[in-house]
Amino acid sequence: MNKTILISVLIALTFSFLIFYTFHEFFPPQKVSDIKDHPFFAENKNSDSEKILLLGGSGAVQLNSTMINQLLNKNYENHIFYNLAYNADTPKQRYKSISETVMLKPKLVLYGITYVDFNGFLFLNTAKNIQPLPTIELNPAKLFSSYDDPFLEINPKETTLNFIRESFSDTGLFPEKANRFQLENSPFSFFDEYQTIIADDNDLKKIRAESVKTHVNQNEAITKEQVRHLKEIIELLQNNDIKVIIFVLPQQKYFLDLIPEDDKAIFYASLEEIKSEFNVKIYDLSDDYADLNIWMDHNHVAYNKKSMIFSDDIYKIISKEMS
Repeated sequence: MNKTILISVLIALTFSFLIFYTFHEFFPPQKVSDIKDHPFFAENKNSDSEKILLLGGSGAVQLNSTMINQLLNKNYENHIFYNLAYNADTPKQRYKSISETVMLKPKLVLYGITYVDFNGFLFLNTAKNIQPLPTIELNPAKLFSSYDDPFLEINPKETTLNFIRESFSDTGLFPEKANRFQLENSPFSFFDEYQTIIADDNDLKKIRAESVKTHVNQNEAITKEQVRHLKEIIELLQNNDIKVIIFVLPQQKYFLDLIPEDDKAIFYASLEEIKSEFNVKIYDLSDDYADLNIWMDHNHVAYNKKSMIFSDDIYKIISKEMS
């Protein structure tokens, strides 16, 4: 990095930090757990429809909830599907709003799980897609990872600009991103244009093994805590006569190939423990689409008409569990 670029990056960082701290007192960050206060719960609490709910993180956000709901309506009278996934969800975060989920009295809950859910490694802006209030959220981790994919090489200019843009994206200080949209049946998430684009295979090959290891690392203490919260979620749902199933979210092949065997063993042992203790069915989709050209990045199927197989398979699971 030459001197001019370094100075430019430092000036941009200094400027963004100054603005952040100036506005922070006026627009305090809204945490992920605040979804429990989202109007969706109150608006749907007394609905007569039989609800099918899906929980999970950003990998589950990418599902086409409109298509799943249309298929459900076509085959099951008075049923409705909602994708309640949101970016950077973990069992610990989800537990804070699970009582509100129970009050909706769903017929079936699907929970999408992957390695990151058990290690607490949050590399994305955790609240940018769900809050109803203006938010400024400082996320230093974004300075050390690519915006679209944390496993690719760092681009100082790109990450600096994204850091500034994302920190203030929901304050109203800057215009809304072009082409942002929301699905009616996905109340806690928005889609930006980049989420609809299928990545080039040559770009996906530029994955870094050390980043994958950090992402999937099953840290003993954190993993136990996250598994405990997932068990508490399942127990609360089952105690209220709500059927629960788990599905392992899909991953791209270059990512799967670099997952350390020890971490893989711990992750699946945790799932087997949950399956045995709660008699929960687990559908493993982790490598079902690994070789397909449908990926936004290594962990997210693109929201794209070429990627409907993921949403279609989730509907098939729902249909199977309801029969």
